[in-house]
Amino acid sequence: MDSPDLDLLAAAYPDRHATFPVSLTHGALTRSALADLAEALPAELVEYNSGALPVAVDPQAVAPVPMTAREAIMAMDSHNLWMTLRNIERDATYRALLEETLAGFAAVAAPSTGPMMDRQGFVFLSSPGATTPFHIDEEHNVLIQIDGHKEMTIFSPADRAVVPQEALEDFHSGGHRNQPLPEALAARGETITLTPGQAVYVPPLAPHFVKVTGETPSLSLSVTWRSAASRRACYLHQINHTLRRYGARPRFPGVAPITDQLKIWGASATARLTGRW
Repeated sequence: MDSPDLDLLAAAYPDRHATFPVSLTHGALTRSALADLAEALPAELVEYNSGALPVAVDPQAVAPVPMTAREAIMAMDSHNLWMTLRNIERDATYRALLEETLAGFAAVAAPSTGPMMDRQGFVFLSSPGATTPFHIDEEHNVLIQIDGHKEMTIFSPADRAVVPQEALEDFHSGGHRNQPLPEALAARGETITLTPGQAVYVPPLAPHFVKVTGETPSLSLSVTWRSAASRRACYLHQINHTLRRYGARPRFPGVAPITDQLKIWGASATARLTGRW
């Protein structure tokens, strides 16, 4: 990867999304190489389905595709499909690619949020016209567009009308990433166009959906990490999820730092005594 211009990322990180140029080419990012990777990864790390989905969809309503992962990758031009290869760092070649790519962003991330922890890589392949439904992710994420064109509509991670606190608590406690999007709130998102050589930084829990535009399949590399702050927020959402089950109305992480710390101490003590939280 050529050294990216990080000024736009630095101005937005860690709480706001940003687009910026990134030039990345690699022999491991061809469809034939990715088909080999898909066959080598455990089945649970290879997810694919029809790309003909609405923006907001119940994950239980997404039917499996009757083809192998290799067949799906090679059929991206002729079928409307969506695929992600998760945790590509399990393969040595892709682990080196992940580390090299993340090193280009460490100069921005480390001074602001500390070490880049839980580093993971994902590859997304999508057919022309495919939709990635509205969802949230817990990581800091830089998505680099390799081939094809797509539009990503991103919402503020601070907008509780779009994704309520209770939904975040459920997500961090094992709930699905897909979220409902009321039509009346769709205009709150900002739509950006991604072409090869462009990247977008997506903050933790920034809701978004994606549509592939143009006439060729889209290929993107997503490099992600967690920070001490994002880990802490995740733990607090899990604690709040439990407290809410007992009738409490917990405050959002970060609103009351002292209360947050008391929650963490209490949850840690309970875990030590009972072996669970």
